[in-house]
Amino acid sequence: MRIEIIPSLKGYVVEWSEHGRYLLSRRNEIFECQEIGGELKRIGKIAAPGWKEMASRSRLAQRLFRFMVSNLLPLPNGEIFITFDKSVGVLTEDGEYRELKGLERPCRVLRSAAALADDGNIYFGEYLDNAERGEMRIYRFTPGSDELETAYKFGNGEIRHIHGIYLDPFDRSLVCLTGDADPECRMLRSRDGFNSLEQIGGGDESWRAVSALFTPDAIYYGTDAEYRENEIIRLDRESGQRKVLGKVSGTVFYSRKVGDNLLFGTTAEDAPAQKENVAAIYCVDRDDNLTEVVKFPKDRWHKALFQFGTIAFASPIEHPNSAFFSLVATHNDGRTYRIA
Repeated sequence: MRIEIIPSLKGYVVEWSEHGRYLLSRRNEIFECQEIGGELKRIGKIAAPGWKEMASRSRLAQRLFRFMVSNLLPLPNGEIFITFDKSVGVLTEDGEYRELKGLERPCRVLRSAAALADDGNIYFGEYLDNAERGEMRIYRFTPGSDELETAYKFGNGEIRHIHGIYLDPFDRSLVCLTGDADPECRMLRSRDGFNSLEQIGGGDESWRAVSALFTPDAIYYGTDAEYRENEIIRLDRESGQRKVLGKVSGTVFYSRKVGDNLLFGTTAEDAPAQKENVAAIYCVDRDDNLTEVVKFPKDRWHKALFQFGTIAFASPIEHPNSAFFSLVATHNDGRTYRIA
Protein backbone atom coordinates (compact mmCIF):
# COMPACT_ATOMS: atom_id res chain seq x y z
CA MET A 1 0.00 0.00 0.00
CA ARG A 2 1.16 3.56 -0.72
CA ILE A 3 1.09 6.23 1.99
CA GLU A 4 1.66 9.92 1.31
CA ILE A 5 1.46 12.97 3.54
CA ILE A 6 -0.57 15.93 2.23
CA PRO A 7 1.34 19.08 3.26
CA SER A 8 -1.46 21.50 2.29
CA LEU A 9 -3.83 19.94 4.84
CA LYS A 10 -1.77 20.56 7.96
CA GLY A 11 -4.26 21.50 10.68
CA TYR A 12 -7.23 20.16 8.69
CA VAL A 13 -8.99 16.81 9.03
CA VAL A 14 -10.70 15.12 6.10
CA GLU A 15 -14.03 14.11 7.61
CA TRP A 16 -15.88 12.92 4.49
CA SER A 17 -14.39 11.68 1.24
CA GLU A 18 -16.26 10.91 -1.96
CA HIS A 19 -15.47 11.58 -5.58
CA GLY A 20 -16.07 15.26 -6.31
CA ARG A 21 -16.89 16.18 -2.70
CA TYR A 22 -14.65 16.39 0.32
CA LEU A 23 -15.67 17.80 3.70
CA LEU A 24 -12.98 18.92 6.12
CA SER A 25 -12.84 20.37 9.61
CA ARG A 26 -10.43 22.75 11.31
CA ARG A 27 -11.35 23.03 14.98
CA ASN A 28 -15.02 24.21 14.83
CA GLU A 29 -15.01 25.27 11.14
CA ILE A 30 -16.29 23.12 8.26
CA PHE A 31 -14.88 23.35 4.73
CA GLU A 32 -15.72 21.81 1.38
CA CYS A 33 -13.72 21.21 -1.80
CA GLN A 34 -14.15 19.28 -5.04
CA GLU A 35 -10.70 17.71 -4.95
CA ILE A 36 -7.93 17.43 -2.38
CA GLY A 37 -5.44 20.20 -3.05
CA GLY A 38 -8.14 22.39 -4.60
CA GLU A 39 -9.69 25.53 -3.19
CA LEU A 40 -11.27 25.14 0.24
CA LYS A 41 -14.60 26.89 0.78
CA ARG A 42 -15.74 27.48 4.35
CA ILE A 43 -19.37 26.37 4.55
CA GLY A 44 -20.10 26.79 8.24
CA LYS A 45 -18.97 27.14 11.81
CA ILE A 46 -20.06 25.22 14.89
CA ALA A 47 -21.19 27.46 17.74
CA ALA A 48 -18.78 27.34 20.69
CA PRO A 49 -17.78 29.51 23.67
CA GLY A 50 -15.49 32.33 22.57
CA TRP A 51 -12.86 31.62 25.20
CA LYS A 52 -12.61 27.99 24.20
CA GLU A 53 -12.44 28.88 20.50
CA MET A 54 -9.62 31.34 21.21
CA ALA A 55 -7.69 28.92 23.43
CA SER A 56 -8.03 26.09 20.91
CA ARG A 57 -5.99 27.94 18.33
CA SER A 58 -3.21 26.21 20.23
CA ARG A 59 -3.08 22.58 19.10
CA LEU A 60 -2.38 21.37 22.65
CA ALA A 61 -5.39 23.27 23.99
CA GLN A 62 -7.52 21.87 21.16
CA ARG A 63 -6.53 18.38 22.23
CA LEU A 64 -7.05 19.17 25.91
CA PHE A 65 -10.60 20.46 25.34
CA ARG A 66 -11.43 17.85 22.63
CA PHE A 67 -12.35 20.86 20.50
CA MET A 68 -12.86 18.82 17.35
CA VAL A 69 -15.41 17.07 15.17
CA SER A 70 -15.99 13.36 15.81
CA ASN A 71 -18.79 12.64 13.30
CA LEU A 72 -19.82 14.38 10.09
CA LEU A 73 -22.53 12.83 7.93
CA PRO A 74 -24.05 14.50 4.83
CA LEU A 75 -27.81 13.96 4.74
CA PRO A 76 -30.09 13.44 1.73
CA ASN A 77 -31.84 16.76 2.46
CA GLY A 78 -28.58 18.68 1.96
CA GLU A 79 -27.86 19.24 5.66
CA ILE A 80 -24.86 17.84 7.54
CA PHE A 81 -25.16 15.99 10.84
CA ILE A 82 -22.25 16.77 13.19
CA THR A 83 -21.07 15.67 16.61
CA PHE A 84 -18.54 18.04 18.13
CA ASP A 85 -17.01 17.94 21.60
CA LYS A 86 -20.05 17.04 23.76
CA SER A 87 -22.71 18.49 21.45
CA VAL A 88 -24.80 17.32 18.50
CA GLY A 89 -26.06 19.56 15.73
CA VAL A 90 -26.88 20.10 12.09
CA LEU A 91 -25.28 22.42 9.56
CA THR A 92 -27.89 23.69 7.10
CA GLU A 93 -27.32 24.34 3.40
CA ASP A 94 -27.11 28.08 4.05
CA GLY A 95 -24.33 27.62 6.62
CA GLU A 96 -26.39 27.96 9.80
CA TYR A 97 -25.43 25.63 12.66
CA ARG A 98 -28.36 24.37 14.72
CA GLU A 99 -27.63 22.52 17.96
CA LEU A 100 -30.12 19.71 18.51
CA LYS A 101 -32.23 19.41 21.63
CA GLY A 102 -32.98 16.22 23.48
CA LEU A 103 -29.65 15.10 24.93
CA GLU A 104 -30.26 14.01 28.51
CA ARG A 105 -26.74 15.25 29.30
CA PRO A 106 -23.76 16.45 27.28
CA CYS A 107 -21.96 13.42 25.87
CA ARG A 108 -19.24 12.51 23.45
CA VAL A 109 -19.73 10.22 20.48
CA LEU A 110 -16.71 8.28 19.31
CA ARG A 111 -15.35 9.01 15.86
CA SER A 112 -17.37 7.66 12.91
CA ALA A 113 -19.63 5.87 15.42
CA ALA A 114 -22.95 7.31 14.19
CA ALA A 115 -24.88 5.43 11.49
CA LEU A 116 -27.38 6.54 8.85
CA ALA A 117 -29.90 3.69 8.72
CA ASP A 118 -32.23 2.51 5.98
CA ASP A 119 -35.17 4.15 7.75
CA GLY A 120 -33.54 7.53 7.04
CA ASN A 121 -32.64 8.17 10.68
CA ILE A 122 -29.24 8.56 12.31
CA TYR A 123 -28.42 6.49 15.39
CA PHE A 124 -25.60 7.06 17.87
CA GLY A 125 -24.77 6.12 21.45
CA GLU A 126 -23.53 7.93 24.53
CA TYR A 127 -19.83 7.68 25.28
CA LEU A 128 -19.25 8.83 28.85
CA ASP A 129 -16.95 7.63 31.61
CA ASN A 130 -19.94 6.21 33.53
CA ALA A 131 -17.84 4.64 36.28
CA GLU A 132 -21.03 4.30 38.35
CA ARG A 133 -22.63 2.18 35.59
CA GLY A 134 -25.80 4.23 35.24
CA GLU A 135 -28.24 4.21 32.33
CA MET A 136 -26.82 4.67 28.82
CA ARG A 137 -28.80 5.77 25.77
CA ILE A 138 -28.89 5.22 22.04
CA TYR A 139 -30.31 8.31 20.33
CA ARG A 140 -32.27 8.65 17.10
CA PHE A 141 -32.19 11.75 14.91
CA THR A 142 -34.76 12.20 12.15
CA PRO A 143 -33.49 14.65 9.50
CA GLY A 144 -35.57 17.81 9.49
CA SER A 145 -36.24 17.58 13.21
CA ASP A 146 -34.79 19.89 15.88
CA GLU A 147 -34.81 17.27 18.61
CA LEU A 148 -33.29 13.89 19.37
CA GLU A 149 -35.27 10.88 20.60
CA THR A 150 -34.11 8.08 22.88
CA ALA A 151 -34.27 4.97 20.70
CA TYR A 152 -33.03 2.52 23.35
CA LYS A 153 -31.92 2.68 26.97
CA PHE A 154 -29.50 0.31 28.69
CA GLY A 155 -30.43 -0.09 32.35
CA ASN A 156 -28.31 0.52 35.42
CA GLY A 157 -25.36 -1.86 35.57
CA GLU A 158 -25.72 -3.23 32.03
CA ILE A 159 -22.81 -1.50 30.31
CA ARG A 160 -20.26 1.22 30.88
CA HIS A 161 -20.76 3.01 27.56
CA ILE A 162 -21.50 2.63 23.85
CA HIS A 163 -18.54 2.46 21.51
CA GLY A 164 -20.42 2.76 18.25
CA ILE A 165 -23.39 2.08 16.00
CA TYR A 166 -22.64 0.74 12.50
CA LEU A 167 -24.82 -0.14 9.52
CA ASP A 168 -24.14 -3.63 8.19
CA PRO A 169 -24.52 -3.03 4.42
CA PHE A 170 -25.18 -6.71 3.69
CA ASP A 171 -28.05 -7.55 6.02
CA ARG A 172 -29.04 -3.88 6.59
CA SER A 173 -29.09 -4.26 10.38
CA LEU A 174 -27.54 -1.87 12.88
CA VAL A 175 -24.66 -3.26 14.93
CA CYS A 176 -24.04 -1.82 18.40
CA LEU A 177 -20.70 -2.27 20.22
CA THR A 178 -20.45 -1.79 23.99
CA GLY A 179 -17.85 -2.06 26.77
CA ASP A 180 -15.81 -2.18 28.95
CA ALA A 181 -15.62 -4.85 31.71
CA ASP A 182 -15.99 -8.50 30.61
CA PRO A 183 -19.79 -8.83 30.98
CA GLU A 184 -20.27 -5.42 29.33
CA CYS A 185 -18.30 -6.32 26.18
CA ARG A 186 -21.06 -7.06 23.72
CA MET A 187 -21.76 -7.05 19.98
CA LEU A 188 -25.48 -6.49 19.45
CA ARG A 189 -27.78 -6.21 16.44
CA SER A 190 -31.06 -4.43 15.81
CA ARG A 191 -33.27 -4.91 12.76
CA ASP A 192 -36.08 -2.59 13.88
CA GLY A 193 -34.56 0.76 14.79
CA PHE A 194 -33.62 -0.36 18.32
CA ASN A 195 -37.10 -1.36 19.35
CA SER A 196 -35.31 -4.62 20.15
CA LEU A 197 -31.76 -5.97 20.35
CA GLU A 198 -30.26 -9.40 19.82
CA GLN A 199 -26.78 -10.39 20.97
CA ILE A 200 -24.27 -11.60 18.41
CA GLY A 201 -21.67 -12.30 21.09
CA GLY A 202 -20.13 -11.04 24.28
CA GLY A 203 -18.85 -11.80 27.75
CA ASP A 204 -15.14 -11.02 27.71
CA GLU A 205 -12.54 -8.73 26.13
CA SER A 206 -12.40 -10.81 22.96
CA TRP A 207 -15.75 -9.11 22.20
CA ARG A 208 -14.62 -5.63 23.24
CA ALA A 209 -14.58 -3.61 20.01
CA VAL A 210 -14.92 0.05 19.03
CA SER A 211 -15.56 -0.43 15.29
CA ALA A 212 -16.40 -3.19 12.82
CA LEU A 213 -16.04 -3.87 9.10
CA PHE A 214 -18.39 -5.96 6.99
CA THR A 215 -18.04 -8.31 4.02
CA PRO A 216 -20.65 -10.62 2.46
CA ASP A 217 -19.33 -13.58 4.47
CA ALA A 218 -18.07 -12.10 7.73
CA ILE A 219 -17.76 -9.31 10.26
CA TYR A 220 -14.19 -8.24 11.04
CA TYR A 221 -13.08 -6.30 14.09
CA GLY A 222 -10.03 -5.50 16.17
CA THR A 223 -10.21 -5.85 19.93
CA ASP A 224 -10.04 -2.94 22.35
CA ALA A 225 -8.71 -5.13 25.15
CA GLU A 226 -6.98 -3.63 28.15
CA TYR A 227 -5.68 -6.77 29.88
CA ARG A 228 -5.07 -9.21 27.03
CA GLU A 229 -3.08 -8.94 23.82
CA ASN A 230 -5.15 -7.38 21.06
CA GLU A 231 -6.17 -9.28 17.96
CA ILE A 232 -7.93 -8.95 14.61
CA ILE A 233 -10.88 -11.33 14.50
CA ARG A 234 -13.06 -12.69 11.71
CA LEU A 235 -16.62 -13.62 12.67
CA ASP A 236 -18.22 -15.92 10.09
CA ARG A 237 -21.80 -14.94 9.29
CA GLU A 238 -23.09 -18.44 8.54
CA SER A 239 -21.44 -20.50 11.28
CA GLY A 240 -20.95 -17.81 13.92
CA GLN A 241 -17.43 -19.12 14.43
CA ARG A 242 -14.58 -16.69 15.13
CA LYS A 243 -11.05 -16.92 13.78
CA VAL A 244 -8.10 -14.90 15.12
CA LEU A 245 -6.15 -13.55 12.14
CA GLY A 246 -3.23 -12.30 14.21
CA LYS A 247 -1.97 -10.10 17.02
CA VAL A 248 -1.61 -6.32 16.82
CA SER A 249 0.42 -3.79 18.78
CA GLY A 250 -2.40 -2.17 20.74
CA THR A 251 -6.10 -1.46 21.14
CA VAL A 252 -8.02 -1.00 17.89
CA PHE A 253 -10.33 2.01 17.78
CA TYR A 254 -11.07 2.81 14.14
CA SER A 255 -11.13 0.85 10.89
CA ARG A 256 -11.86 1.32 7.21
CA LYS A 257 -12.41 -0.80 4.09
CA VAL A 258 -10.39 0.20 1.02
CA GLY A 259 -11.26 -1.95 -1.97
CA ASP A 260 -10.67 -5.54 -0.85
CA ASN A 261 -8.38 -4.45 1.98
CA LEU A 262 -9.48 -3.97 5.58
CA LEU A 263 -7.52 -1.38 7.56
CA PHE A 264 -7.37 -1.35 11.36
CA GLY A 265 -5.80 1.47 13.34
CA THR A 266 -4.28 0.66 16.73
CA THR A 267 -4.09 3.30 19.44
CA ALA A 268 -1.12 4.38 21.56
CA GLU A 269 -2.67 4.44 25.03
CA ASP A 270 0.02 2.54 26.96
CA ALA A 271 -2.53 0.01 28.21
CA PRO A 272 -1.28 -2.86 30.41
CA ALA A 273 -1.32 -5.28 27.46
CA GLN A 274 0.39 -2.87 25.02
CA LYS A 275 3.99 -3.82 24.30
CA GLU A 276 4.90 -0.89 22.04
CA ASN A 277 3.34 2.54 22.59
CA VAL A 278 2.60 3.33 18.94
CA ALA A 279 -0.42 3.97 16.75
CA ALA A 280 -0.24 1.62 13.78
CA ILE A 281 -2.25 0.61 10.71
CA TYR A 282 -2.70 -3.09 9.96
CA CYS A 283 -4.13 -4.50 6.74
CA VAL A 284 -6.15 -7.66 6.20
CA ASP A 285 -6.13 -8.62 2.52
CA ARG A 286 -8.71 -10.64 0.57
CA ASP A 287 -7.01 -13.88 1.72
CA ASP A 288 -7.19 -12.86 5.40
CA ASN A 289 -3.46 -12.24 5.66
CA LEU A 290 -2.60 -9.66 8.33
CA THR A 291 0.26 -7.20 7.80
CA GLU A 292 1.49 -4.12 9.65
CA VAL A 293 1.57 -1.20 7.19
CA VAL A 294 2.91 1.78 9.15
CA LYS A 295 3.30 2.98 12.74
CA PHE A 296 3.66 6.30 14.53
CA PRO A 297 5.09 6.65 18.07
CA LYS A 298 3.06 8.43 20.75
CA ASP A 299 4.21 12.00 21.34
CA ARG A 300 5.49 13.22 24.72
CA TRP A 301 2.27 14.78 25.98
CA HIS A 302 0.15 13.17 28.71
CA LYS A 303 -2.14 10.48 27.28
CA ALA A 304 -5.22 11.28 29.39
CA LEU A 305 -5.02 15.07 29.25
CA PHE A 306 -3.86 15.47 25.66
CA GLN A 307 -5.36 12.28 24.15
CA PHE A 308 -4.16 8.86 23.20
CA GLY A 309 -2.14 8.48 20.03
CA THR A 310 -4.87 7.88 17.48
CA ILE A 311 -5.32 7.31 13.75
CA ALA A 312 -8.54 9.03 12.64
CA PHE A 313 -9.91 7.78 9.29
CA ALA A 314 -12.20 9.81 7.05
CA SER A 315 -15.76 8.59 6.45
CA PRO A 316 -17.57 6.82 4.87
CA ILE A 317 -16.55 3.44 6.21
CA GLU A 318 -15.84 2.03 2.73
CA HIS A 319 -13.70 3.55 -0.05
CA PRO A 320 -13.08 2.03 -3.50
CA ASN A 321 -9.34 2.69 -3.74
CA SER A 322 -7.97 5.06 -1.09
CA ALA A 323 -8.65 6.59 2.31
CA PHE A 324 -7.52 9.61 4.27
CA PHE A 325 -6.38 9.55 7.86
CA SER A 326 -5.21 12.17 10.33
CA LEU A 327 -2.93 11.76 13.32
CA VAL A 328 -3.73 12.80 16.86
CA ALA A 329 -1.15 12.81 19.69
CA THR A 330 1.56 10.99 17.73
CA HIS A 331 4.67 11.97 15.81
CA ASN A 332 3.38 14.31 13.07
CA ASP A 333 0.31 15.18 15.17
CA GLY A 334 -2.26 17.14 13.17
CA ARG A 335 -1.04 15.96 9.76
CA THR A 336 -3.19 14.25 7.14
CA TYR A 337 -2.21 11.31 4.92
CA ARG A 338 -3.67 9.39 2.00
CA ILE A 339 -3.36 5.61 1.92
CA ALA A 340 -4.04 3.73 -1.31
